[in-house]
Amino acid sequence: RITLTIEDAPGPFEWISGTAFYQITNHKQCTPIEPIAGVWSKSDEDGIPIHFEKLDASTYVATTYADGMVDADYYGKGVCKFELDGIGISLRATGKEEETRFQPALFKSQIHDTRSVKFYFWKGGYPRSEMDNYPDTGEYSADKYSEPNRSNLFQITLKSEKASK
Repeated sequence: RITLTIEDAPGPFEWISGTAFYQITNHKQCTPIEPIAGVWSKSDEDGIPIHFEKLDASTYVATTYADGMVDADYYGKGVCKFELDGIGISLRATGKEEETRFQPALFKSQIHDTRSVKFYFWKGGYPRSEMDNYPDTGEYSADKYSEPNRSNLFQITLKSEKASK
């Protein structure tokens, strides 16, 4: 279960999208190699969309599964084994293509940690940066921003917790 909390945002986020990314841990053993090029043509990663449910004006939750990708023999070379490797999230003011994409993410080690991960974003990028469709990944610390901008930040906090059965 992923809980996303928004604090001090300059406006609402009407569009939130998420993806759970799964890594094939034995990619070279279970996928075919291209005989002429000598490279693996199949990606070593795949993703499954995750849906965030709005609990209140600033809190959203989503459920993702450690075993979301089924271990199977997809290419006739043995069973491909998948492992949850990351969670990517994208938030936009209304969902328009030209708006800034605020993109916090959890990496593998953070997914299995019970501590919250806080991201800081500059309010000036909301709802839209000077560049269309700008991907703002934020910073883990407000200190990464120049002094004048530190008072003009909002936060997105992600918390991963194991759901009980």
